[in-house]
Amino acid sequence: MFALVDANSFYASCETVFRPDLAGRPIVVLSNNDGCIVAANKRAKAFGNIMYQPYFQLAKMLEQKGTAVFSSNYELYGDLSHRMHTLLSQFAIEQEVYSIDECFLNFTGMQHWNFTHYGQSIKQSVMKQLGLPVAVGIGSSKTLAKAANNIAKQLPELEGVLCLSDLSPAGQNQMLAGLNVADIWGVGQRWSKRLNAIGIETALDLKQTPIKKIRKQFSVVLERTVHELNGIPCQSLQLVIPNKQQIISSRAFNKTIRDYKNMQQAVARYIARAAEKLRQQNGVCKQISVNIMTNPFQSTAQYNNWASTSLIYPSNHTGHLIERGKHCLKRIWKEGYEYKKALVILSDISEPGIMQYDLFADKARYSNNKKTDSLMQVIDKINSRMGKGTCRLAAEGNNSKSSWPMQRHRQSSRYTTCWKELPVAYLK
Repeated sequence: MFALVDANSFYASCETVFRPDLAGRPIVVLSNNDGCIVAANKRAKAFGNIMYQPYFQLAKMLEQKGTAVFSSNYELYGDLSHRMHTLLSQFAIEQEVYSIDECFLNFTGMQHWNFTHYGQSIKQSVMKQLGLPVAVGIGSSKTLAKAANNIAKQLPELEGVLCLSDLSPAGQNQMLAGLNVADIWGVGQRWSKRLNAIGIETALDLKQTPIKKIRKQFSVVLERTVHELNGIPCQSLQLVIPNKQQIISSRAFNKTIRDYKNMQQAVARYIARAAEKLRQQNGVCKQISVNIMTNPFQSTAQYNNWASTSLIYPSNHTGHLIERGKHCLKRIWKEGYEYKKALVILSDISEPGIMQYDLFADKARYSNNKKTDSLMQVIDKINSRMGKGTCRLAAEGNNSKSSWPMQRHRQSSRYTTCWKELPVAYLK
């Protein structure tokens, strides 16, 4: 037995935890630099197709409807996510953190429990201790648990909890008949169109499709999905998050950049962030790529170009990576353009190990050693304790004097991670 616990409209819900005055109001959260709408609660979604639309186009309408608009507050969302997953881990013997707002729980050995009541207990605990609304879906496979969660959100009478195993076979089929095949975990839009073309419209249709037909026309992945819809688990929990094979750091600038020095600082900052993530997974990379581009939605002159370079020795040292990133930027930089975005990719990632040294390369300069490793560890500890960017390389520049840091004019307080922004309660 598996459960999928998913927070409802997570970003928007996080904004209400310390703001009870927002109860009943539509809420939207904006992307980096307050560009597009990336999250909305149920009341805001009722306005129509607003997701991923440019905010400036909808600003007047949202204001007229009394919508609370927030910039992305990643510090708050990340901390509440950690607290939620820590709390949920107490309800099962195993947990797989699937994303920032959802996780799978393994209920093996609990077959005689009343799972519907247990799901309600989970839901109430998260609301009581964190103020976050969640939905709980339970089934005999991960795909069924995901489907149950989806259905629990759609039907108000279920009160946010559905255990498919508590229903009769006919009752389970009735629930799956109301779920569009595109909403099944792992199917997506591309496969759903092909499935629709052969008469498979719902989750029940896919469940009842002969395995041989699926194997012949699709892939083993979709075949496993059919098995899981029939209650045959083909996927176990991933208890250890796999290391990334590629790390990307990218963000649009709040103002266009025309100055090479300013672009160097932006690229260096993105490399530093990517290098920090690389060290967190105890990895080293052998290749770095840099991309710069203008705004494709403006009528100004357009330019978009990439450059990549390999490192002599695999490294996770921020200084080494910035040095190679600067070489990439120099190769693709062109004066006279208004640049809107930069992107950095670290690839060819592996674990540190025995390496073959280059006879003609400066090993002390280009390879990691105990001294450079210790330096990076100290910087990471300082930034972890005092806040991101507290300690950085000079190449990253001074954020307060640059035009590239992220614009977040509507950001709420970091209630749980910043001493100066802790909520204050007054006793009347």
